[in-house]
Amino acid sequence: MVRLSFAVLIVIFSQVLVFGQVEDVGLDRIVVTPYRYAEDVGKAASSITVINQQDIRDTNATTVLDAIRSVPGLVVRDYFGNNTRASVDFRGFGEQGGLNVLVLVDGRRVNEVDISGVDWTQVPLNQVERIEVIRGGNSVLYGDNAVSGVINIITRKGKGKPQLELGAQGGSYDFNAQQVSLSGDKDKFSYWLDSSRNSTDGYRENSYYSSIDFGSRLGYDVSDDLSLCFNSGYRSSIYGLPGALSGQDIEKYGRRHSNFPEDHAKDKDYYFVFGMDKDLEGAGEFTADVSYREKKVYSDFVGANMGWNPILRSVINTLAFTPRYKLDRKVFDRENTFLLGFDFFRYDYSLNNYDISDILQSASDINKFSFAPYLQDELSISEKLILVGGFRYESVKYEFDYHDSSVFFPSPDVDTDLRANKKAYNGGLVYKYRDESSVYFNINQSFRFPAVDEYFNWGSLNTDLKPQTSRDYEVGIKHSFNPSLKLALSLYTMNIENELYYNPIGGPFGFGANENYDKTRHEGAEFSFDTKIIKNIDFFGNYSYTKAVFKTGAYDGNDIPMVPRHKGSVGLKLALPKNITLNIFGNYVGKRYFINDQANIFSQLNGYMTADTNISYTYKDFTVTAGVNNIFERDFSEYGVCNSVTGAKNYYPSPERNFKVTVEYKF
Repeated sequence: MVRLSFAVLIVIFSQVLVFGQVEDVGLDRIVVTPYRYAEDVGKAASSITVINQQDIRDTNATTVLDAIRSVPGLVVRDYFGNNTRASVDFRGFGEQGGLNVLVLVDGRRVNEVDISGVDWTQVPLNQVERIEVIRGGNSVLYGDNAVSGVINIITRKGKGKPQLELGAQGGSYDFNAQQVSLSGDKDKFSYWLDSSRNSTDGYRENSYYSSIDFGSRLGYDVSDDLSLCFNSGYRSSIYGLPGALSGQDIEKYGRRHSNFPEDHAKDKDYYFVFGMDKDLEGAGEFTADVSYREKKVYSDFVGANMGWNPILRSVINTLAFTPRYKLDRKVFDRENTFLLGFDFFRYDYSLNNYDISDILQSASDINKFSFAPYLQDELSISEKLILVGGFRYESVKYEFDYHDSSVFFPSPDVDTDLRANKKAYNGGLVYKYRDESSVYFNINQSFRFPAVDEYFNWGSLNTDLKPQTSRDYEVGIKHSFNPSLKLALSLYTMNIENELYYNPIGGPFGFGANENYDKTRHEGAEFSFDTKIIKNIDFFGNYSYTKAVFKTGAYDGNDIPMVPRHKGSVGLKLALPKNITLNIFGNYVGKRYFINDQANIFSQLNGYMTADTNISYTYKDFTVTAGVNNIFERDFSEYGVCNSVTGAKNYYPSPERNFKVTVEYKF
């Protein structure tokens, strides 16, 4: 794959001389996440998708997770159909996909420090301005978890005269949601305030979800060279945990059944961020953010755990300080941007397990500290040729304190520290031959440290667990033939050492353990296009090929479970008379091996193709949209698990045909 990538790069550069003669087309989109500062899409040495508010309105999305389903190379796995327990996977990491993608909200890390990953319901969709998706490793600028991609959710900011927005939604499974927001700016002060409520019975029995959210984003320009901001959010939710279904369960009770009708969870989550941006008057720009977040989760698995300490109460406190300095200054009369930063994170994690009588059985308190200086430089070798390179050193410290209060066979207490460190680097070359056209090549090394609870195996600490390292190569082209036809193509290969995974028969007693794979390789291609067939008709789509395999060890040559080789999306947008818009979408995910089938000896989870549509009408500040998901009522599951010995399979059925109506009014 590496040789193929270099060969394609040579071909691309040879064609650039022809493409470069075409008249330039203006580019008005910028992205923030590639370099932690605003940058032209065409200057970034990576594969990028930007989803704006109009893109979101054109879909039937209810949550952020829905809005990114059609992104090239990204696979969504929603276990219960209500986004409460879900993950995304870039470039073939399977079950651990969510732990290899870094998710940000306005640049603030929101990945959990434990294996629960990302809570995709924490940002209501009405709060989103745009979503920036960067495929490929980015540990130099973001560190841990940024192995396969970065997703930055940018929330809305107040601007213009005061505006009040009201919205309501209703749909299948007694889905209903309401939201109200107030935004604007006056003189030096900008404000955006939002409140929303969301409720649904869910597709399956005991897959209900209900939440209340509040959010704010305030800004104040103290002077021409100093700006301050304060962002905050609060969410309270309760939801059911229906669990998996066997094939026999589905045949006997149907796809909507739950074997665990009483299992449920409650979350409370809040955060606040203080930030400043100081222009140093020709000597650069200094930016610093201080943030704090607290998340409390109460989970009751009485049915699923059958009495094995089924009640869990966890609290995660996160404190972060992320200063950075940016200097724009010419070097040898060439444009140059230098970035120097430091990331500090402290996570306080506690988890208490209780038996069915609500008596404490075990208590874990884990602190994690992360310290990471980094730097990156972006140099314009010429007007069209850009070179970028960077380096990061990240050191982490874990403090473990575990006590088992079980009456029978208690595990020994754990009171110890563990340290680890990793280095990351990147290098990229971009030839921007037109405003919306460029070719690029990059190489980078990224990493992931184990989550705090990945170190534990049945009450004992697994000190043999190693951090994961990835060395990646990528080549790509973004080309605009004209304003009506654009395409993008990227080829990549990732060589992973010590890839972290869960071995269901691992550990000293064979009851399961988190371990490191032998070497693995992830390689593939991602292609997308966007064309305007005629003035009022847009046609767009993408296709991704992903090959993720073991390279050594007992599974050498086998596919990594839950990774589809093929994934694609297609869409059609028609602007009809009378301010009516019709959107039609299709999404395909290929077959893949069940979780735990590293040996590839059992049948695969079926692939699926779904089709969605909606129609919207706008009159002045009033918009109404009606949509249908899964038009042809396909039966499918986004996730499945099997027993590695017997091959017995469990499924997580996804919703059948369902409907949604949205009403919005601004004044």
